[in-house]
Amino acid sequence: MSAALSDELSDGDTEALIAERRYEIISKIVSEVVREKRREWTKTDLFDHVFLHKVLGIPIFLALLWAVFQFTFTFSEPFMVMIEIFFEWLGTVAAQNIGNEMIASFVSDGVCNGLGSVLVFVPPIFSLFFALAVLEDSGYLARAAFVMDRLMYRMGLHGRSFIPLMCGFGCNIPGIMATRSIESEKDRMITILVNPLMSCGARLPVYVLISGVIFGGGYAAGTAIFCIYVLGIALAVIMALIFRRTIFRGKPSAFVLELPRYIMPTVRSTLIHTWERGKYFLMK
Repeated sequence: MSAALSDELSDGDTEALIAERRYEIISKIVSEVVREKRREWTKTDLFDHVFLHKVLGIPIFLALLWAVFQFTFTFSEPFMVMIEIFFEWLGTVAAQNIGNEMIASFVSDGVCNGLGSVLVFVPPIFSLFFALAVLEDSGYLARAAFVMDRLMYRMGLHGRSFIPLMCGFGCNIPGIMATRSIESEKDRMITILVNPLMSCGARLPVYVLISGVIFGGGYAAGTAIFCIYVLGIALAVIMALIFRRTIFRGKPSAFVLELPRYIMPTVRSTLIHTWERGKYFLMK
């Protein structure tokens, strides 16, 4: 082993250096034995040139995340209003047509209003899951993990932690279960511990209610929800740094990810993914 390689192995991440050298050898062999025509840029190459840009990658990701929450609030608001109106009408009808005052109050104020106050938050939950399903099926979500890897590495998190943390936006339990893909026990434990700081779907109704009361509708409410989610992410980063420098000392392990090509999400697959995630909220 050369002295230069020994110094690199002692100073850096061993797995990353081994992977880098392996791909250098592979690239050298391929360049010597393979003759290719001039390769034209594909659609995936063009999109990656923008989405994986060193400077623009993270701002684009944050902009898309903001757009997701704007879509969640704006698209679901009319459905929430319709559900409220329907159950208010249903409660009024029940109160007027039930002779017994106690039973009428139970059906109107208890069943109708109680059920309506729960179902009114189904539209924003499904809207959020729909937007995340579009990003996942299109192939961008894997790029987001790649873009965030460098930043997450500096913050003490592993690149593979991104997917479990993103799953935590839907539900923290699947997010914690998704940490099984992280090989390092230290990286896995840090991800598990900070995952509850990701605002899961069960908290979204509370955020929608608070932002709706304070800011009304429109962009202000959506931006407020976005800021709440960003605050949770910031707290997760702070706690990850604390864990990395105290309980779980050491550097995150290497992150290797295969990026799928971009595809246009189909309506059927997107709706299936939305329903599969949304039904857990309904069951809980």
